[in-house]
Amino acid sequence: MRALAYIPLAIAVLAAACQGNNNNQQTTQTDSTALDTGLVTQVKVDTIQSIRDNYERIHAITDWDKIDSAEVLGESTEGGIAYFYYKNNIMEKMDIKYYGEGGYTNDYYYFKDNQVSFVLEELYRYNAHMYAPEFDYSKTEKAEEFRFYYFDGKFVKGLPEQADPKWQAELADRAEVLVQQKEKISKLKRY
Repeated sequence: MRALAYIPLAIAVLAAACQGNNNNQQTTQTDSTALDTGLVTQVKVDTIQSIRDNYERIHAITDWDKIDSAEVLGESTEGGIAYFYYKNNIMEKMDIKYYGEGGYTNDYYYFKDNQVSFVLEELYRYNAHMYAPEFDYSKTEKAEEFRFYYFDGKFVKGLPEQADPKWQAELADRAEVLVQQKEKISKLKRY
């Protein structure tokens, strides 16, 4: 009989132990999720930092082995020019300047493992239409600047950032156009 008296106590202890185990599993899952989110954030931060490090490495090169150029026709109203920078027979950088009647655009491409890693796009506006009598090139002003980050050839971030999903979609579309432009302009290299 005495043994039967311990059965409710054993069931209560067992139930409490199972409940405690269940709580520990939930806590572990929540902590694991937090770690995964932190890990994803850290990977993104590390990715952007590695892109910036590559940019700094290329930007610091002053003794290029070869610099080639080509005219860029048909891509803008007034044409343009592309410069291709090589170190150790690898194209590390490409600069493209597109001229228009109201301004010009500079696109600076930086590569890693033969893929686009970073693009800096600067848009400049003339003080007046280039054929107007008041046109003065020295009064040209920078209108906008955009930065596009790519990892393994895929767009990962654009600046300036905005919360508007439409803006983000436009940046992603522009990032894709820049890669297509790079492919087209790269074919102009003279070697």
